[in-house]
Amino acid sequence: MDELGEFLRNLDSVWIYPAGALSVALSAVLPPAPSTTLFVALGSLSVSSDQLNPFLLAASMFAGAMAGDLATFLLVRHFRINERNFFSGPRWQAAFRSAGLKLRGRGLPIVLTSRFIPLGRLSLNVAAAVARQPLRSFAAHSALAALLWSTYAVGVGALSGSWPELSTEFAVLLAIAVSLVLGRLINYALAWWENRGQLEDANRHAG
Repeated sequence: MDELGEFLRNLDSVWIYPAGALSVALSAVLPPAPSTTLFVALGSLSVSSDQLNPFLLAASMFAGAMAGDLATFLLVRHFRINERNFFSGPRWQAAFRSAGLKLRGRGLPIVLTSRFIPLGRLSLNVAAAVARQPLRSFAAHSALAALLWSTYAVGVGALSGSWPELSTEFAVLLAIAVSLVLGRLINYALAWWENRGQLEDANRHAG
């Protein structure tokens, strides 16, 4: 804990914004990159640090999200990276097919919530490119999703960091934990909503 606090206090804001944006951009193609966790932690730290600005953090996360989404969309559209060896496994292909069905059936709402679903961001970006969605429409949807995502991540961190009588280290860890729990709850809520919609569709067809 002491080492974590010392590391966070020594962060240099000159590079943290572009480095954070790069992390978010890379996570569009490499989902294990801890982009949400990073910005939740930085959002928490921004409350007690004069070196970090929560609005600039949200802006850098937004910029990274847009850059990563557009890069993924264009790479799939022009180079079919979704068919390369790394993404050829059954898990990835099933995720891409499921995302395509959801995109056709739900449209914008599923794009906005895809950031809170495991593999959701990459899968939706790939599905949009494969479906030949117009770039302008994709960019508009991506911008709205990026705004929601960056506000959520930095906001959760800032709220945890402003809690009275918490050390910097504990506030960061609390923010990350809250973010993970909220993300899981959102994921469960989305799954419940989708199952409810499928059941209603089945009932209408049966009737």
